[in-house]
Amino acid sequence: MDKKSLSPGQRVAIGLAVCAVGIGVVALGVHQVWPKANKFAAWEFAALPVGMAFAFGGALFALPGSFVRARALIAALMITALALSADWVAFGPGDSGVRNGFSLHNVRGPLQTSQMLGRLLFGVGAVLADLLALWAWVRFLRTPDK
Repeated sequence: MDKKSLSPGQRVAIGLAVCAVGIGVVALGVHQVWPKANKFAAWEFAALPVGMAFAFGGALFALPGSFVRARALIAALMITALALSADWVAFGPGDSGVRNGFSLHNVRGPLQTSQMLGRLLFGVGAVLADLLALWAWVRFLRTPDK
């Protein structure tokens, strides 16, 4: 079966739509976080880097391949935004979604984990995401100007 690729106009339209969704998530997150006393501890704070990642992903999809340096910058920003959300869950203040741990189900029934184990597991993922973001920034800095 022959696979049809998207036209440049379709890529830009889809990219801008995804970018708009990301900006909307950031705006909604800011609206929800703004009245909170402890903004960094609010669970809505995690929506900000996730929304930014969507916005950067949409921009990355919309840009043509010939914009190599701009695409490398946007990719580094997108990966950094995703790493920031993982960092917030693992190392952030307050309730980060793993307050009561999480449960794993095995043959003998549910197995409860502690908050510390949950943060540790998210911490490993966050460190890996941080390393990936660092690699993306190195790639951006090593990308030649054209």
